[in-house]
Amino acid sequence: MLGIGLSPEGIALAHVVRSGAEAPRLLHCEFQPLGPEDNAVTILRQRVQQLGLCNVPVVTALNPGEFSLQMVEAPKVAPEELGQAVRWSIRDRLDFDIDEAVIEVFEIPGQKERGRAPLVYVVAARQQVVQQYIDQFTDAGVSLEYIDIPELAQRNIAALLPEDASGVAVLSLTDTVGELTLTREGVLYLARELEQDKQLLQQAEPVVQGGGGAGLALAGMPPERQRLLDGIVLEVQRSLDYYESHFSQPPITSLVIAPQYQVLSDVCEYLAGMLGMPVRFLDLNDVLEVAEPLNATLQADCYLAIGLALREIEEEG
Repeated sequence: MLGIGLSPEGIALAHVVRSGAEAPRLLHCEFQPLGPEDNAVTILRQRVQQLGLCNVPVVTALNPGEFSLQMVEAPKVAPEELGQAVRWSIRDRLDFDIDEAVIEVFEIPGQKERGRAPLVYVVAARQQVVQQYIDQFTDAGVSLEYIDIPELAQRNIAALLPEDASGVAVLSLTDTVGELTLTREGVLYLARELEQDKQLLQQAEPVVQGGGGAGLALAGMPPERQRLLDGIVLEVQRSLDYYESHFSQPPITSLVIAPQYQVLSDVCEYLAGMLGMPVRFLDLNDVLEVAEPLNATLQADCYLAIGLALREIEEEG
């Protein structure tokens, strides 16, 4: 698969080949920055042609704000009627007409033991937005197979982590949005979008005091930075509690932070202390077979594209 991430900042490309139980091979990875006058479609066409990847199946993703992801109770209908039934059940939750929506549903397995109505995830996007992506990639001359969402791309990466066997929380942070996913054995159970402030991504030089644990204090941390981190702690803890209670799963005991442009050691230290669990930064070199090690900047730029390229081509959707 060829994962392609499009954003105002640039184009991320990741070409991944999967073979059985072996670690996925990342054959190519790059980020092409876009200037104000650059045409993304033209640049994408040129790069795909230069790399000889025109016939490789492509998966891209909608950007945050271009879709709605909701968890709803599954209507009691036949499987083939689920999509239409869900369409009507969410019509009042959208800020646009349901007749303009493209709807996809994916189920959360292992819920029969809960004693409650099973839940499903529903993705809704405007037809116009989806068509724009189709037109862009058609003009670029690539073989677009799937339009995905960032939450599932992050799930694909989480599935490679050793912690995923017993359950893992993965947190990605950008200047504007944070994405928290809870997965176990490759299944996405919970996804939550967090409001984000770019101040959190600026490296601080804290002085650690105390012996760790929940009472960890980081002297020298600006109050605003601590407030932002406390907000993340609260959202993570709420999500972990919901995961345990609603899906009858054993507790998740580790948090992994997606690659960043710089190692935010105070963020890792603070979250570990407040959550009372191991917190580490992800290095994609540890879970992928790469010809040359990926530096932190390239990992951060291409994190989404790599997650998209890890999609199993046999999946429905």
